[in-house]
Amino acid sequence: MTSLFSEAHDFSVKELRVINAASPAGDPFNDLVSQIAAGALHDSAERCDAPKYYPETRVAVQREIYSWIVHGDPDPLAAQKMVNIKWVTGPAGTGKSAIMQSVADTCKQDGILAVTFFFASYASPDRRRKTAFIPTLAYQLAQHLPALKDPVAQAIRDNPLLFKKTLRVQMEALILTPLRQVAVESKVPGVVLVDGVDECEAEQYFDSDVSPVSPRAGESNKRTNDQDQSEILEVLRKAALDPAFPF
Repeated sequence: MTSLFSEAHDFSVKELRVINAASPAGDPFNDLVSQIAAGALHDSAERCDAPKYYPETRVAVQREIYSWIVHGDPDPLAAQKMVNIKWVTGPAGTGKSAIMQSVADTCKQDGILAVTFFFASYASPDRRRKTAFIPTLAYQLAQHLPALKDPVAQAIRDNPLLFKKTLRVQMEALILTPLRQVAVESKVPGVVLVDGVDECEAEQYFDSDVSPVSPRAGESNKRTNDQDQSEILEVLRKAALDPAFPF
C-alpha cells in the first residue's frame, strides 16, 4: 500500500484524524416509503376532490358502519366467527366511496383510524393496481404503531426483494410477523379501511403479444382483474383471522 506521505519531508505530524466518507447504508424504511401509493390515503392531495357526503346524508349507513367498528357485530352468530371484516357492497355510482370517505374522516377525528387505501380505476397507476397495496398498509401501520417501524425495517433489510413477492408473502413479512414481535395489545379498535377493491386492475407480468408457452393449449397467461382482486381479499382475510392483527 502506498504511503499517504510518500516522498514528503521536513514536517512533523502532531495528530492524524482519518474520516471515512463512505456513504452509509440506506434506510430500509425509506425504501418502504418509495413503494407506497401516497394518493390512496384518505387525506391525500390526490383525493382532495373526492366525493363527500354532508353529515346529514346517508346517516343510517354511516351509523351502521361506525357502530360495527366500535361495538362489533350485533348478530351473535356473526360475532362467533371472529372475522372482523365488514364488506360494504352496492351498485356502481351509489356513493360507496363517499360513504367510506366520511367514515374514514370520523374515525380519524376519533383517533381510531389506522390504515386507508382507496383503489380507483381512474387514478394514478399505484391506485389502480395491487403493487403498492401491502407497502402502503405497512407504512401506515408503522405510523399508527411506532413500535412496528424497526421490525418492518428489519424485514426489508433481511429481504430487499420483498416488494417483488406475492401479497401473501408481503403481508406475512411486513405486517403480521412485525405485529407478533411487538405483541400489540389495545382495547381501542384500530380501523383498516380499504375501498374500491373491485376497481383494481390486474398486474400483468408477461407481454400479452409474446407470452411463454402455456401448460395447456389455448390457455392465456394474461391475469384477470378478478384474480388480483381475489388475492387482495384473501390477504385481508388472512390478516383478520390472525390473533396478532389488532384491528
